[in-house]
Amino acid sequence: MSSTTSKLDESPILIGDREIPTRYFLAPLAGYTHLAFRRVIRELGGLGLATTDLVLASQLVAESRKSKKLIETTEDDRPLSIQIFSGVNFELVKAAKWLEERGYKGIDINMGCPMAKVNSSGGGARLMCDTDGACASVQGVVDAVNVPVTVKMRLGWDRDHLTAPTLAKEFEKLGVSAITIHGRTRQQGFHGSVNRDGIKAVVDAVDSIPVIGNGDVRTVQDAIDMREETGCQAVAIGRGAMLDPWIFSKLKQVANGEQTTEPNPDQQVQFLRRHFHYMTQQYEDYSCLLFRKFAGWYGQKLGVPDDLEDRLRRFESIEEFDSIADEIRERHGEREATVPTALIKVPNGPVERW
Repeated sequence: MSSTTSKLDESPILIGDREIPTRYFLAPLAGYTHLAFRRVIRELGGLGLATTDLVLASQLVAESRKSKKLIETTEDDRPLSIQIFSGVNFELVKAAKWLEERGYKGIDINMGCPMAKVNSSGGGARLMCDTDGACASVQGVVDAVNVPVTVKMRLGWDRDHLTAPTLAKEFEKLGVSAITIHGRTRQQGFHGSVNRDGIKAVVDAVDSIPVIGNGDVRTVQDAIDMREETGCQAVAIGRGAMLDPWIFSKLKQVANGEQTTEPNPDQQVQFLRRHFHYMTQQYEDYSCLLFRKFAGWYGQKLGVPDDLEDRLRRFESIEEFDSIADEIRERHGEREATVPTALIKVPNGPVERW
């Protein structure tokens, strides 16, 4: 139990005409923030806005199977924004219209993804290298739809080109409803520390639209510090939500002036089961494969013994998962490793050279 306190404004926040119930959002994470994960996190309480994994605009308009799965949603998956990316303006516009026509209520343009395959097509963080081009992309989408349009970006391409404050100021003039800013450059990827002064510079650059801080938020205190140090109006949490799925419910407790509480073993194992259950609903054919990647993030928090975490990384059937989950409950707390496996850095190259 923790006694973390906050004097921050915890009232609902407006993004365009959308009222978001809390100021703590689920950030998009490629390969993780699918419907199953969003639903199970929402059930714990405290989550405001969630954003999908990034979707290639051209594939969305073509209605590819993969893109349709990425934007799949349910009535209990609200409020939700769909994140799109492309280096071609008319593709972004077509995708935005396609989404609005099908009832989606928020569109987020990705200008922050550091992945080479996204940047090579002119999308993601590459857009930040061309201020005029980035503004043209945003203007096209904002003019094409009536739903709120937001942008997620990094501080810039590298430390010598920190274009985020300039872009944020221009995007606000163009009608963007909010900016999410990850406090690293594209060159950093996910290495090094988040530059909160850089996030503050973006907050200072805009007049009235909300700025959502993002990066290195793994605990309740991290989220509070992010807001206090940068002045951002909300926080988007990505990897921190996988390390502690209860982070949003804890932040809600803090907002209500309550002490934070930890889930008991039954709740921890139930969470694991619920997530996998939703995964099988959405991805019958390869739910096991998709779920394995969560083992290294969940193991330490859920008290999974090391050998059972290893089995979670390799299981191949629903029956095998059920057996592992039963054993996790029986042996809960035996875990020896104190650091989540996903955070353990290993050298590059063949194992025999480590």
